[in-house]
This record gives sequence, C-alpha cells and structure tokens, in this order.
Amino acid sequence: MTSSDSANAVLIEPAAQADWPGILAVLETANMHHIPSPEVPEFDLACAFVARLDGRVVGVAGYKVLSADRAKTTLLAVLPEARRHGIGRLLQEKRMDVLCGMGIKTLSTNSDRPETIAWYEKHFGYVRVGSLPKLHPFGHEGIAEWTTLETDLTRWRKV
Repeated sequence: MTSSDSANAVLIEPAAQADWPGILAVLETANMHHIPSPEVPEFDLACAFVARLDGRVVGVAGYKVLSADRAKTTLLAVLPEARRHGIGRLLQEKRMDVLCGMGIKTLSTNSDRPETIAWYEKHFGYVRVGSLPKLHPFGHEGIAEWTTLETDLTRWRKV
C-alpha cells in the first residue's frame, strides 16, 4: 500500500462511544492509554476524531477548547502498521480545520518525541514555547518532560 492509497482509503470521522475500545488500542501503542491519569484526566469523545481503515480504528486525535480563541490538542496516535501513510496528518488537519471554523486562533500541543516535535514544526507551523515536567509515565518513557508548542491557526493554511 502506498502513502496516497492509504490516505485515500482512510475515513476521518467524529469519534463515538463505540470507538472507545479501538481508541484505547491505538493509544496503547504509544503509551498514551492511561486515561484517566494526571496527564490526561479525561478524553472527551465529542472533541475527537478517529481514522478508519476498512472499518477499523487505526488512529485518533482530540482537542480541548480553552477559551474563545485558544485550544490545545489532546492525544494523537496511529497504529504502528498504519504509520507513515499520512493518517496522522489527516487527523491533525481535521482538528485544525474544525478549530479554525470555531474561531480558534492559537493552538497548543505538548509532545515528547523529537520526531513528532519536528513534524509539528515542519508541517503545521508550530514553534516551541516552553516545557513541562511529566506528571505520570506517559508517552515516551525515556523522556521526562513535554515540549510545549503553539501555532497560529489564522496562518497555518497559508504556510
């Protein structure tokens, strides 16, 4: 399967309660399934999308609105066998599009993996604005802090 074949066959849809077992299975592959936890006290399915391939949940991405013009991402993961086919990018673009439509101007995220941080910077115009210590074993176990990044949603499609 090529990247374009995979991306074309993937459906990005709002998450539903019936997706929860598939979502947890995806998150477990990235050690992000500890919900609730000090890192993720809740995960609102009403603010989440799933990526489906042949009816199976292969990716998930969420967001949380913080104010009238600010939001943050909440988890983004894709099954290992479905990675490197553009599914994460489709999920990220979907949540950014939805947030833009809601009038959100600033979107923040926390990431611990250097390759993911570089991906956010390269493809979505994020810049590093700080770091936070991890509160609980979550994500990459060998990294003790989150890098906080922000992007300007009023500009990201123009980049």
